[in-house]
Amino acid sequence: MSKIYEAVKKASEERERTHARTVRPAASFRDGVAAGGGAEDDYQKLRASLVSIPVPAGLHIILVTSARHGEGTTTVAVGLATALAKERDARVLLVEGNFRSPSFSSVLPLTNDVGVLDFASGRATPEAVATRLEQLNLSVIAAGAATSTGVKVEIVDELVGRLQSQFDFIIIDGPPVNSYADASVLSTKVDGVILVVEADVTPVSEAEAAKRQLDRVGARILGVVLNRRRSYIPTFLESVL
Repeated sequence: MSKIYEAVKKASEERERTHARTVRPAASFRDGVAAGGGAEDDYQKLRASLVSIPVPAGLHIILVTSARHGEGTTTVAVGLATALAKERDARVLLVEGNFRSPSFSSVLPLTNDVGVLDFASGRATPEAVATRLEQLNLSVIAAGAATSTGVKVEIVDELVGRLQSQFDFIIIDGPPVNSYADASVLSTKVDGVILVVEADVTPVSEAEAAKRQLDRVGARILGVVLNRRRSYIPTFLESVL
């Protein structure tokens, strides 16, 4: 648990040292690249940190979540998936698992309106709900046109199970741990979890509560991604193993 405190404290100290610098904007991937300062390099460092973590069964399906809303989970999930897809032969799938506040359409050049919820209702097959973004070498499944809080998050696990043999990495953008039970459910279905906290914004108590909940359900926490204040750009992956 002390690792969570140390990570948040380190981010706060880093902010104090760089207070006079211009804050980088949130990353956008609509044009096929990450915009905003050194965002692309940051995500490549995150990818390198992730693939170096020794996991016996391998890292195939990864959930990105946070303690609460607004901490940059979607941006980190998209950035990580894009960084992994930089490898020419890598087959990467990015799945939107937050049905209550979906945001893929605001950061990705999606033209397909169908998604997870269309699969859940039986209106579309797993293959039909996936959008291929050639400019990013990435496949994406958004929440769907008609969002609903009544859809069980287990449908994401079913959908991923139907498609996992077709991809090397599957990144799931999940809802916040402390707000809904969905993230806890999803965390038991994946190979590892990345917890996102926003430097100088996320209370230590909230981050620790999220960590305790993930531990309670037996999730494998790979580490914590710290986002700079108001920038949502990850600075490093802090191990909490």
